Amino acid sequence: MRLGLTTAAFYGRMETEDAAERLRTFDVDCAEIFLETYSEYSAAFGALVRERLGGLPSTSVHPMGTAFENSLFSLSARQRLEAQKIFEGVLKAGQALGARIYVYHGRHNVKGTGIAANFDSVAPRIGELCDLAADYGITVCFENVSWCQMSTPERVLQVRSAYPKAGFVLDIKQAMQSGHDVSEFISAMGDKLLNVHVCDYDAGGRLFMPGQGTFDFEALGRRLRAVHYEGPVILEPYTTLYSSDEELAQSIAYLRKTMQIASQKCPDRV
Repeated sequence: MRLGLTTAAFYGRMETEDAAERLRTFDVDCAEIFLETYSEYSAAFGALVRERLGGLPSTSVHPMGTAFENSLFSLSARQRLEAQKIFEGVLKAGQALGARIYVYHGRHNVKGTGIAANFDSVAPRIGELCDLAADYGITVCFENVSWCQMSTPERVLQVRSAYPKAGFVLDIKQAMQSGHDVSEFISAMGDKLLNVHVCDYDAGGRLFMPGQGTFDFEALGRRLRAVHYEGPVILEPYTTLYSSDEELAQSIAYLRKTMQIASQKCPDRV
């Protein structure tokens, strides 16, 4: 496993490229790049962020999917086409970054639309998007998100059946918010689990930095090793959860110790 940090940890405090430069100063093995807006969805911007990372590898790219991902399935052909151009811009940025994973939320649950259970009917469209991503060396990975399409372990299994080319991102706080144990998601995702997002929480569902809540990260590390998971574990905290770089560094150190993730220094890192 590799321990990583997302640029989203600095969202609202600095721009993405500056966040990447700050991120590389922490004891992490990789980075997830959170692309915040349309002007960042390009190969040129991906190259800029890669330069700012200073040799720290980027394993995944996470766009602001709420801005366009639902439109990929619009009844309007023009709307679908324009959303796909945005999607492809994210892929171009991801390719320039060297990322292999596109973090995909899936369609948002909208009350009364039946979207949550509607997988098979859009399978051809998801297949097109997976094929397009593959052209850039990137795998579309569904994240379990409590307010989106793939919110339960049962829906993970439906996604695996409908979209065999897709991968998965495990988000432990979203598992809690959907009322399911993390192990249920790990079992359902199986060998298609390619990325993990972590922060901490308590019995009341309040979110914290790792080491400040009650989540058992030692058990998570054991569970991931038991399924031979070797991918990234990305610390994904909201900026409201910490107040200093020191606090962020302490959480990274806590994760490395409790999950037993050995440091993997990149020889090209500066």
